[in-house]
Order: sequence, then C-alpha cells, then structure tokens
Amino acid sequence: MKLVDILSGLQSKILWNEPLALHTSFKVGGPADAFIYPKNSVELSQLMKKIDEHKIPYFVLGDGSNLVMPDEGYRGVVINLSLFDEIKIIHKDDEKILVKVGAGVLKQKLLFWSIEQGFSGLEFLAGVPGQVGGGIFMNAGTKGGSFCDITEKIFMINTNGELEEQLVTKENFSYRSQNFCKNKIMMGAILRLHYGDKEKMMEVVKTVIAERKAIQPLNFPNCGSVFKNPKGYYAGKLIEDAGLKGYRVGHAQISTKHGNFIVNLGGAAAKDIVAIIEHAKKRVKEVHGVTLEEEVIIVHKD
Repeated sequence: MKLVDILSGLQSKILWNEPLALHTSFKVGGPADAFIYPKNSVELSQLMKKIDEHKIPYFVLGDGSNLVMPDEGYRGVVINLSLFDEIKIIHKDDEKILVKVGAGVLKQKLLFWSIEQGFSGLEFLAGVPGQVGGGIFMNAGTKGGSFCDITEKIFMINTNGELEEQLVTKENFSYRSQNFCKNKIMMGAILRLHYGDKEKMMEVVKTVIAERKAIQPLNFPNCGSVFKNPKGYYAGKLIEDAGLKGYRVGHAQISTKHGNFIVNLGGAAAKDIVAIIEHAKKRVKEVHGVTLEEEVIIVHKD
C-alpha cells in the first residue's frame, strides 16, 4: 500500500518528497517521502496509529539545528512539531512560576518571552538555536545551566498514539541525554522558573550572545557543537591541538574560528560532514588518546 494512501484522511499538512536541506541548519539532506506538520495531539495520535499499524519508519525533526540528514533523504515519515507552540503560565506563587511550553517553541522565543515577563531561569539559552523539544531531548545547556535544572513534567505520545505524562527530576537526565523519551515523541513540558530583574537578565543575555558571536562561525551554516566535551577536556581544543582547524572535505570544513564547529561553505553534502567527523575522531584518538563522542545526531539512510 502506498504511503500517500496510508496517510490519506489525515488533517495535518503534508509535504511530499520535501528536501530536508530546507529544514536543517547544516543545509544538507535529501527528500523525505512525507514531511508532516500535526497541529495538535489528536492529529499526532492519529498519525502515530497509522505509523504503528503499517510499520512506517519515522523521525521527529524540530528546527534541525543539531542534525545531519542523509544525502539520500529519508524513506518514511518526518514529523515536525512546529505547530506545538504553546507558552502558558499555569502556576505562580511567591517562589516559582510553572510554564507549559510546546515542543515546537523556539528556544530564543521562549527566552525573550520569559525576560519580558520578569521570569528567570532560561538565561542559559542565550544564543542557543533550536526548539524546546529537541533541547529537552538532548538536555541542551551551556555553562549557565541546562534543561535538567528547570524541567518539571514531560508530555509525550507513544508509538500506539497514547498520551503520557511524567514528572522528572535531574536524575532523569545526563550529559546531553535523558532516559524518558525512548520510542516516544515529546509534545511539551512544564518548566520551573523564578522571578528575576528584567534589566539584569537582558544584560546577561546580551553579553553571552556577543561572546558567542565573537568565537563561533555563525556566518556559515553549522549545527553548533559537533562533539560532546569529554570529561576534563574541551572538544574544540583537542581538535585544534590535533592540527585540524581548517580541515576540509568537499565543501565542508572544520571552522578556522572554533575547532568544535563544522561549517558548510556552500554546497556541502552530508557525506562530507560525516567524513570530517570520522577523521576528527580518529585523529584526536591518535594524538590525545581521547575518544570523541558526537553531540550532533547523524541520521543514516538505512
């Protein structure tokens, strides 16, 4: 049975043979068979039931800021939750504020909304791209904090199309990971914030963004940090000390500005980026005896 027939009857917006390069910050990736925008949990549940019944491969792609999608594209369904964009205050008292946030909300939108409200706790997101769902999934963070510090409850949907909720603590998270979203799709979360001074928060955010612009190659398509920092080390320094700054494959290159960034100089292929990643891992192991682990998610064609 053809995919177009299986997905018929769904109310969600569907793009057929949609180039994934249009949806990733690296600007690489071939066409997905179906690229779907569910509007709400009901539509997402209907979609997941069809996916489960017909054993269709699927992948959840948010803002695409931490992904390498394959040049061959994706044979299956790519789900985008950009329309899950709710930001709602659900509790306030003298000590804390609880905010329900959809998985598709952009981190920068949420950050500046919180500052405007006078709510603190999200300043660590200054300049960090992507959506909230991906940020929680990866426990995104900076030296200023991580999602594990502020996440109170998760809303998910399983492969049977059933809705689930789970209270979480820091113990549910680890470095750039978590233990509650395996084989489930995160639809949103409740975040725990506190009151802060608007002017001071904005000053902190402006300073951090300026620092990031000064040291990161933001003028080229990239995915942010490619590798996790090994314990006791900085991945960027290990790469730079291994003599890899400027190392190039095709139209992809290890940034001359920051060793833990790979940039698309224009027309790079996913295979070029993956080749650089593998070479960097091999070379850093040879020079430093340290094993690098990817922070970026590499989606393979099979």
